[in-house]
Amino acid sequence: MKKANHTVAMVITLLLLPVKSMAANGLNQIINFNATFYGGSCEITAPSQLSFNNGAPIPDDKIINDKYSRQFSVSLTGCQGYFMAPKIAITGNTITTSDGVTLFADTASTTQGYGVRLATAGNTNFNANNNAAINNIISAKNWPLEGSDDMKKINGTLEFTGYLSCGACRQGAGLQNGELKSTVTFTFLYN
Repeated sequence: MKKANHTVAMVITLLLLPVKSMAANGLNQIINFNATFYGGSCEITAPSQLSFNNGAPIPDDKIINDKYSRQFSVSLTGCQGYFMAPKIAITGNTITTSDGVTLFADTASTTQGYGVRLATAGNTNFNANNNAAINNIISAKNWPLEGSDDMKKINGTLEFTGYLSCGACRQGAGLQNGELKSTVTFTFLYN
């Protein structure tokens, strides 16, 4: 009889060991915390296409000295965030005219020496830029060095003018007539 009791006690002990082990494992839990922080954001909208002269050909003499231009608005909406200084980047393919003027023009253009000069007079929130193809940035005006939590104040429109240009437009200076294409991207940034 002793033998049977010893076996029962051993079975009970063996059954209790895994329960203790499982309970100890159940006390540990790993939690990973993830977060992404951003300084600010704005939605930017602009016309998707702007044709000069309603798509009809334009004589060369209409381009000299910024005679042919097109105005348009870029809208900033839903601006939110904190601290960082906002700016607008304007990027696209560029060319340099024979007299050193940088202009926006796509490689798909059949013209040579012609492009678009984008300019803005600025507004209460953004500085002026006479040729966005040169430095590609429209910076915030009077943004506090310590930052601001009032990004909503930059909601609104910023007026731009696109000038058809060939720099000084000297005949024989690498100018070739054809179709000009220029694609630019407006991006909201902050630093």
